[in-house]
Order: sequence, then C-alpha cells, then structure tokens
Amino acid sequence: MQVVSALLGGTIAALGGSSAINMFQSFRLSEQNGQHQPASVKASRRRSLQACAMVVPVLEQYMEDGKICAPSDKSVKDIVSDLQQLRRSELMELWLACEAPPQNMKSMDGDWNGVLLDNNGMLMTKVSEFLTDALFGRKFGKWNGKAFRAGENGGGINRFYSRRSNDDDNTVQYEHRFDCRVAASQLDRKGDALVLKYANHQNRLSPWHSMRDEIRVLPMAGRSGGVLLGLGCMKWSGAYVRDGMLNSAPFCLYR
Repeated sequence: MQVVSALLGGTIAALGGSSAINMFQSFRLSEQNGQHQPASVKASRRRSLQACAMVVPVLEQYMEDGKICAPSDKSVKDIVSDLQQLRRSELMELWLACEAPPQNMKSMDGDWNGVLLDNNGMLMTKVSEFLTDALFGRKFGKWNGKAFRAGENGGGINRFYSRRSNDDDNTVQYEHRFDCRVAASQLDRKGDALVLKYANHQNRLSPWHSMRDEIRVLPMAGRSGGVLLGLGCMKWSGAYVRDGMLNSAPFCLYR
C-alpha cells in the first residue's frame, strides 16, 4: 500500500510540475508578444520565430520573406509530419506567428483529420492522449479531428474512430458539438483566433463544459486553405487563468 501511495503521489507531483512548466512557458511567450505595440507585434513574432528557426531546421523551412508559409514543394502529409517533430515551445512560437482563420466559415466547411502534437515531453503528451482518446472519446474511440458546419451558425462537432466491432477500422463517428467564431485569443492578447467553445452542448457537471480550442491557419505557398494549428484546454486544467489556455495542448487539423 505504501508503494502504491508513493507512486500515486509521485505521479500527481510530476503532473503538477509538468503543468506548471506548460503554464510558465505559455505565459512567457504570450508576454513577449504582448510587450510590443500593435504595429510591431507581427514583426516581433517573426523575429522570435526566426531566432527559434536558427536552432530548429524544420521551422526554417516555414519562413518566406519574413512570413510564415509552408513550402510549395511540401504536401499536406509532409507538413503534418514536420509538425509532429516539433516540441510544444516551437509549436507555440509557430501558432503565435500564424494567421487567424477568415471570418467566412464556408472556407472551412467540412471534415478535417486531426492529430495530437507534443505537449512538452512524454508524460504530458500521454496525459493529453488519455484525456482525448480514452475519456473525451469514451463512447466511440480515438479522436480523429473535427467537422465544421458553416450552415449551423458557425458550429461543428468532433470526429472519432469507431470502437464498435461491426464497423470498419476507418469508420468515423461524431460526438461533442461546439460553437465557433473568430474572437480575441486568450493566449495572444493582441490577436484573434478561431475560438471553439463547448459549454452550450455539455452538462455543467461535465469535465468538457469549460473546454476551449483556439485555432489558426498555417498558410501553404501557392495553394488555398492550409493546415490548421490548434491549442486545446479545459479551464480547470489551467487554474482558471485565461480560460485554461496557458496549459493548452497542441494539435493540428488537415485535409
């Protein structure tokens, strides 16, 4: 019993410490952007990302004339693979430098595949996977992205692989609706994001009631659309500061 208690206590302490690291990292990056006047914010973001790109070769490929843009010779699959190589701090830098989605939701209408990205090391990444796949996707299975419905007042729903034995391995099920609109970001205090909220579709006692996603577009050279880079959280997981966004977990959507 003492061994179990020690292991449980150690796990809780490790999770608390990792969450604190996430929040400090997010706060530092957010404040660095917030120190500049609106006219110089974009330039500041580019400088920050350029400095990061000097030590991260993958990021260097996404700088074009001082702006963020996926290279024209990279497929969507290549871009997603690159994102999966980045650490949370690098993904946060990239997110802060990306564009907010257009006001017109019709350009995003339809289904998007999704993958979870690094959340500051194995422990927090596994926690994110457990929360998303085992708990959030408890009814069906592994999280598989989102579907945006332009005709439903700017709303959408999450996608999951089906666990039902009579379904094909690639069968997609839908659960957990959300409202979405372009609004002020809780992470980037001088910018907007596509904000997804779940409160209107969840019971007040649901752990997902306070869930919030903030999404931005990663442009692709010479092509319309792009890969969507997102950050997701629950308010309670971030000590209720900035709606929990300081302890948000990165993900991407693509099609």
